[in-house]
Amino acid sequence: MNKIKFNIEVASVTDSQGILEALKQNLVEIRDVDKLSKLKKKELEEEGFLRKEVNLEYYQELIKEPFTDIFIAKNKLGKIIGFASIHRKKNNIVEVRDVVGNLSFENEKTKKLLLNEEKEFAYLDQVSILPKFKHKGVGTAIFQKALTTINTPIVAFIVEEPIFNKSSAVWHERNGFELQATSSGEYKGNAFKFLIYINWNLTK
Repeated sequence: MNKIKFNIEVASVTDSQGILEALKQNLVEIRDVDKLSKLKKKELEEEGFLRKEVNLEYYQELIKEPFTDIFIAKNKLGKIIGFASIHRKKNNIVEVRDVVGNLSFENEKTKKLLLNEEKEFAYLDQVSILPKFKHKGVGTAIFQKALTTINTPIVAFIVEEPIFNKSSAVWHERNGFELQATSSGEYKGNAFKFLIYINWNLTK
C-alpha cells in the first residue's frame, strides 16, 4: 500500500465545495437502485457508497452549526481527498434520521442509548473518500482525529437493504464499532433496512 501524505483539519465554509465533490463521487441515488446491474451492485457493496443527496448550502450551514464538525483530509496540494461529518449532542434517534421505522436492539443498554432523551451520543453521518485514495488509511485517520473531540458513544447507520453497504460495515467494525440494532422503514418509495452500529468510545 502506497503511503500518501495528507493533513486533517476541521472544515471551514470555504471547504464546502470540495466536501460536496467528495460526496458526489460516492453518491448513489436510491431511487435508481432497481436500475443497477448485478455487477454494479456488487461493486458498490465492495467499494462503499453514500445515499444522502444534499446540495452546497447543506454543507455551508452544517459547518456553521456549533455541535457539528466536518473533518477533512487535504493532500499536499490542498485538495480535499476525504471527509467525515459528525453531529455531537444528538440524543434522540428520531432526530438523527428522518427514516426510522421498526427498531430492534441487541440489548437494553443500546435501547437506552438510542431512545432515552437524557442519553447523549455523537452521530457519524458521512464518511467519504475520493476513490483513488480509498484503502489507504485516510478514513481511519480522519475518524481517529475526530475521536479526540468526542466523549460520548458514537452511532452510525449503514444501509443493508435495498443494497448492502458491505464496505462501510467492514470499515466501521475495523474502527471499533459493533452492530447493536437494526431499523426498517421506507425511503423515497423503497423498502429500507439499516444496520445501527455503535462505538462505545470507552477509552475516555
